[in-house]
Amino acid sequence: MSSRLIAALTCSALVAAAPAIAHHSVSSEFDYAKKFSFQATVISLRVINPHSVLEVERTNPDGTKTVWKLQTLGAGQLRQRFGPEGAVKPGQVVTVEGLQSRSGNPYGFLENLIMPDGRAVKTYFGDPNGN
Repeated sequence: MSSRLIAALTCSALVAAAPAIAHHSVSSEFDYAKKFSFQATVISLRVINPHSVLEVERTNPDGTKTVWKLQTLGAGQLRQRFGPEGAVKPGQVVTVEGLQSRSGNPYGFLENLIMPDGRAVKTYFGDPNGN
């Protein structure tokens, strides 16, 4: 085999494997033993693939504020659950429930979103075993 053909095959294999390497399991980044639930004010929702990001501001018990970033569904799944109007708007007070990042930073994976009208929307159906 020529060295050109080997190089082309190697490059093709690396390009094809990149998406598989980039994707990760929920449990690799988030801790199932560290669940959270709190009320917060919506700052923004970035609707992107593969995971959208909900940014909220939480008022802590001592009165300080912390901005949390919550990974959630992709763009298509958000539209299916919330329709064309979208999920949330900046300024709305919502309750967020999910899994905290393993790093302990204010970053998590959103499992449930409780809307201002009390409607609960499940945004994650997995478990630590990948089921």
